[in-house]
Amino acid sequence: MSLEILIDANNQARSLGKINTTAFALKNPNKWKPEFLRAVLKQYQFLKKLETKIPAWFENKGIIGAEIINIEQCSSEETGQHKFKNHSGKLALDLTGGFGVDSYFLAQNFERLISCEAISSLQNVVKHNFQNLGISNVEFVNQKAEDFIGCSNYQFDLIYLDPDRRGENNKKLVLLEDCSPNLVEILPRLLELSPTIIVKYSPLLDIQLVLKTLSNIRNVEVIAIQNEVKELLITITDSTEHTPVQIVSTNIKKDKTETFSHTIEKENEAFTPFQEPQKYLYEPNAAIMKAGAFKSVAVKYEVAKIAQHSHYYTSEALIQDFPGRTFNIEKVLPYSTKALKPLAKQKFNVLARNFPLNPVTICKKHHLNTGGDSYLIFTQNHKNEKIILFCSRTF
Repeated sequence: MSLEILIDANNQARSLGKINTTAFALKNPNKWKPEFLRAVLKQYQFLKKLETKIPAWFENKGIIGAEIINIEQCSSEETGQHKFKNHSGKLALDLTGGFGVDSYFLAQNFERLISCEAISSLQNVVKHNFQNLGISNVEFVNQKAEDFIGCSNYQFDLIYLDPDRRGENNKKLVLLEDCSPNLVEILPRLLELSPTIIVKYSPLLDIQLVLKTLSNIRNVEVIAIQNEVKELLITITDSTEHTPVQIVSTNIKKDKTETFSHTIEKENEAFTPFQEPQKYLYEPNAAIMKAGAFKSVAVKYEVAKIAQHSHYYTSEALIQDFPGRTFNIEKVLPYSTKALKPLAKQKFNVLARNFPLNPVTICKKHHLNTGGDSYLIFTQNHKNEKIILFCSRTF
């Protein structure tokens, strides 16, 4: 489909307001030809996703979409702004240009950027969008990543890539070797072209597997937005120093960013005491949980674990800056139907960890309603006793 038709379809989609796409397609009130109708509805779906994922681009009326999968797989505005903020230089390479979000943020920090993308129709959309965004320091290369680095004579200050994690029939891939391009195969060549390689992967990827598979890793960053893990960011350098890999946990919130760093070695060496629930309960943010910093976070903030596998922490004095949620423990009871019977039909936020029942099953079994300001937390203590924590949020 030509760029002109995509632009026209996007303009029509922006004028539709709020619609039900299925009903609109059946009625086709504007009597559009089927191909153009599909194009308009695809742009409408794209704009809905763009509005929440990259709000600044949504406000620019010249931004158009390609395939829906491109906006689904690309970085968000928050992650794009965050991951390149400490990098700058003369020349950078985005080896997997895609929809151009990462290229856009890289271009803010480098004098010149080369964006490589094998799909010409997608790259044409990105070129159009960059013109509307006022980006003029990007050179576009329509070539497969492997072919480009095979013949490139450039020396880059930084190379970034986001390997394709979808296989045949849109199946999600999680192993490094299955993604395209295959980082394991091309890494030696990348390190000939640049001293710093940054790679984005799915949060489903096993961090321990990454450390075993790849060499020269400087750090692995788990990036969460509003306590939802979005990306794993791996930084690889040409340094020959053998220093412990830093595992960085970043949780970007509306009002602040929580950052925690640890190493696998320190995590394995750490000792964490167990205690019965005291006055305050702490739940680490999702980035820390994904990073596996279960003992390191306890050591850093001088809190005790409730149990080996619950990953809830407790203290008598309030820890103001704990990276996660903090609860005030009002009461602790052994888990039983009798203890919960008086609470039937009342509203609670129900959480469960290291417990045989999930929150939905607990609510159904004990006739609890969800909502309100109070929390019921179902877990086990270090004696493997099932307990209920009656809590309220501190912050």
